Amino acid sequence: MPSPVRSISHPASRASSALPATLALALAPALSLAFALSAAPLMAASYTDDLGRTVSFSGTPRRTVSLVPGATEILCSLDAGATVAAVTLDDYYFPCVAAKPRVGAAEAPDWSLVKSHRPDLVIVGPGMLAAAEAAMQGTGARLLAYGGANDLADAAARITALGELYGKRAEAARAIAEDRDYVDTVARKTAKLPDGRKRIMRLRALPGGGLGSGGPGTVDRAIVEAAGGVPWPGGAEGEIAPVSAEEFARFDPQYVYACTEDREAIEAVRGKSPWRRAAAFGRPKGMAYYACALTDRISSHAGYFSAWLSGDAYAREYGDPANYAFPEGIIGETPLKVPGIPYVKAARTVEYRIYDFIHRTVVIEFDSPQTVVTTDHGELRGVTAIGNSYMPPMMWSVERRGPFSEAIADTHRMLGLDGGRTALIFTGADMRNLAVKTASYRDMTVTALVTGGVETNALRTSRDAGSHYEPGTINVIVLSSRRLSPGGAANAIIVATEAKTAALWDMDARSSASPLANPATGTGTDDVIVAAAGTGTPIDYTGGHTKIGELVARTVYDAVAEALLKQNATPQQRNVWERLGERGIGLNRLRAAYSGRGTYPELASEVKALLTDPAAKSLMESAFSMSDAQVMGHVEDASLFEAMALQAATRIAGRPVTAIRSLVADKALPPVLKTALDALGTAVLEKEGR
Repeated sequence: MPSPVRSISHPASRASSALPATLALALAPALSLAFALSAAPLMAASYTDDLGRTVSFSGTPRRTVSLVPGATEILCSLDAGATVAAVTLDDYYFPCVAAKPRVGAAEAPDWSLVKSHRPDLVIVGPGMLAAAEAAMQGTGARLLAYGGANDLADAAARITALGELYGKRAEAARAIAEDRDYVDTVARKTAKLPDGRKRIMRLRALPGGGLGSGGPGTVDRAIVEAAGGVPWPGGAEGEIAPVSAEEFARFDPQYVYACTEDREAIEAVRGKSPWRRAAAFGRPKGMAYYACALTDRISSHAGYFSAWLSGDAYAREYGDPANYAFPEGIIGETPLKVPGIPYVKAARTVEYRIYDFIHRTVVIEFDSPQTVVTTDHGELRGVTAIGNSYMPPMMWSVERRGPFSEAIADTHRMLGLDGGRTALIFTGADMRNLAVKTASYRDMTVTALVTGGVETNALRTSRDAGSHYEPGTINVIVLSSRRLSPGGAANAIIVATEAKTAALWDMDARSSASPLANPATGTGTDDVIVAAAGTGTPIDYTGGHTKIGELVARTVYDAVAEALLKQNATPQQRNVWERLGERGIGLNRLRAAYSGRGTYPELASEVKALLTDPAAKSLMESAFSMSDAQVMGHVEDASLFEAMALQAATRIAGRPVTAIRSLVADKALPPVLKTALDALGTAVLEKEGR
């Protein structure tokens, strides 16, 4: 007897007029449905998409090509990454698809590549459906039109529907519950504020010039409301409307946020009147830029980002204990395996609520007091526990009413640790993204535990300026089964640091301060703990020529690579478009670069779509390496690269190209990168006969 078909539908994107205090309640029906579904047996399903089409399936999709990053994000949250065969160049914030093949830009996929992956389901934007139907005709692939959510309740319904479709009901319920907790926390906290909610506004750089923001029924409005802010009242339903300087000054936002790609356009007017009269622009911490993947869509991490934005906007208010909304306490503990280290009595990851938001700390307890060497405290004796503690981004800007040492003491107290016998290091990287690596040789075992992130404060030492201090971002704990002398432990810190830098260079991680010119060597705020315990005669020298030094280097290198993959979705091999973005060359900058000479602003999108072409990909990959070598002074004459660029342009255009046109008017670009982008633009124009 065939299985019954369960029809799961959700409303199309719609306006959200709910106030922050009611947003959590708005999620309740979807959450209840998700938990109800989690108990139901697996059945065939149908999905009513954003065009009102009912797409039926006899079982769960096995080979999905997702052309919509918001849908990809949900699939990763559902632990459904194994069913994804390929994604777009724009899907680079999701670890579960970091190594998946790319089929072109989200707005202009290469349909031959899509078909080559033999999908049984292709998720497309509603405006792309006609092209998808024509391209995929006869393949048997089903097409699902997915336009994205404009409010958090709709996002929860979509998570539930996709969870049902992919047989991930429990995972959908978990994802909704976690995001709902952020929204509920913000609603509770902002309800307690004595001065009421702040005026918060999103600014966007408009394609034709000028700045804008979203009106009712847009992502901008929903995020501001979920963050506990009073939104800009302008704009029509579902519209991204221009914002004049006078309108901005009249609204007088107290906090402004934007996508990182819009920084140049916003900074160009920030200091000018009447823009500068706004309260947000009149103080140092009145504005922040966030990853566009967070600001530009509502998906399974919308509550997380809204809480982050809220913590930044209400930094002073959230630091006041009078505004705390929840009692502090431990939520749960998860055992952690630390193989091959006999003096480790127990290890666990503790999840707890403190200052209203959820923190996580890895705690490693010793069977007897030990000596450790740390970059934060130097040599410490009589230590009974060490650890790595995650402070969530909602707390990074919060102005607590005391020094950071009081926050450390609060963490010790929460975890039941003796502060005088504990060595903790702190980070903004989640302990759920911890990497643990072990290597052995004869009687020696080394285990490295690493968390890391490189998206906000990576730097190139000796080139970038030091301007601030904050808790470490790439944190390394090294445990050795052999006893180390104080000098041997200090030497191990050197080896661990070299291994970390090698991992960063091998994956082409870029300096946040000077990404066009410099690869990163670290984050500038990293910490290392080396346990000097163990058995046997103390080892005095642990440098790279020694076997134990090799073990330290190998475990740290592998753990750094894995931690960055988990935290930032940064594998060693990344697509060319992502690597351009890491250099600060996103779509907006590329548009400005090509239109700076008054010629072809549309080239930016066409060049982006070209980056899955083998010749274009090879040219840009070569340009990245050659450009760094030239900046470092290793290449004096790059004329051979120009010949290579001309050859690549000829292959791409399918006709002889006799000269590369000077199309890019961005003086900040290193010469080799300019040559490569000029060549790709020339190839597009020649191919089209322009």
